[in-house]
Amino acid sequence: MKYLIIGAGPSGLAMARSMRLANISYEQAEANNDIGGNWLNGVYATVYTDACKDVMQFPELPMPADYPDFLSQKNMLDYLNQYCTHYNLRENILFNKKVIKAEPTSDGLWSVTFGDQTSNIYKGIIVCNGHHWDMKFAELNGNFGGEFIHSKEYKHPSQLAGKRVLVIGSGNSAADIACEAARVGAQSVMSMRDSPWIFPKSFMGVPLGRVKLRKSPQFLQPLLVKWLIKLTFGKHEYYNLPTPKHKPFEKHPTVSEELPYYLKHGRISVKPEIISSSGNTVLFSDNTSMEFDLIISATGFHLSFPFLSNDLVRVNGKNLQCVGYCVYPDVKGLFFLGWPQVRGGIGSLASAFSEVIADLIRVEEETGEPAGKYLMKSGNKIGTSHLYGSNEVFAWIKKYQKLKRRNRLLS
Repeated sequence: MKYLIIGAGPSGLAMARSMRLANISYEQAEANNDIGGNWLNGVYATVYTDACKDVMQFPELPMPADYPDFLSQKNMLDYLNQYCTHYNLRENILFNKKVIKAEPTSDGLWSVTFGDQTSNIYKGIIVCNGHHWDMKFAELNGNFGGEFIHSKEYKHPSQLAGKRVLVIGSGNSAADIACEAARVGAQSVMSMRDSPWIFPKSFMGVPLGRVKLRKSPQFLQPLLVKWLIKLTFGKHEYYNLPTPKHKPFEKHPTVSEELPYYLKHGRISVKPEIISSSGNTVLFSDNTSMEFDLIISATGFHLSFPFLSNDLVRVNGKNLQCVGYCVYPDVKGLFFLGWPQVRGGIGSLASAFSEVIADLIRVEEETGEPAGKYLMKSGNKIGTSHLYGSNEVFAWIKKYQKLKRRNRLLS
């Protein structure tokens, strides 16, 4: 009997390696024809990582020394293929194998049906299907006569060339696309409900991923963050932006050095939220209106698991209501990896956390009961947020490892 890993993006590949190390038999189902997940066909041609290679790489296989600090799509795909080859992961991957249904059986196993109408029985499933695919669109409140797409459907600057472009949102993708429109479009406007906190990619030439703020005392970190923003970005009013209504890490920050530049040069203008649209005209909440050829909704994604039944999709907003970031307290054989929005790179976290999941699989095999039940007994609670700092997750992993070493997890 095998386990099934769903998805062969960065999280799925890290999980596959950990399963091999733990000698746990598995298969891996990937809906696409190759590895990479979102990096394969879900990003635009000009994308670069917001986090530096130090935290994007898997620590067990450092990226090539000649890679730049911030990585292109090609860098990421080449590296993920190197990782896949180095650990012989490809031989266990079933490509063009989309999971359309996964449900527990009466005897404690899992029945999985695929898009090609085949099915199989597994000991359990590890869900690594990502959270950047189920597009969440903004509401235009009317009939817009131009083109209306999601940021995931944006692939190349040629889509913006010579057009009056409105980007809805203030996150990283919104900032990237608005800056691209400032370069090649006739006009670039951002519509946002709340200003973001804007961080640079580097400080004094050093990528933020190498600036070890997390090693400072917890009480001092908010002051250091404010100091960093003050020295690099300054005040929002300098860019005709309202001051954010939230604290720096209550929402995912926007990491961009280009956005302040184009705001200062008048190549990007900012408007409040949309009231309505008609033809090519958009009315904003400040009672001004503008005409656009193209609107791009950079408004994020729904957290979705369409192959699971409603009672197993315990999602509140963007938060998966699970314990230990990965399991339910009352369901055996179901594990999640890579769903939260974590500040920092995916590689180091996915590698460390996949080893925890492999260990929790052993817990279930030893006890015959859900691993989440034992996490709850050892003091863990259902998570209430989808936003975490990497230091929070690593701290939890260390706590878990101590519980295991002291044999207290199963007591």
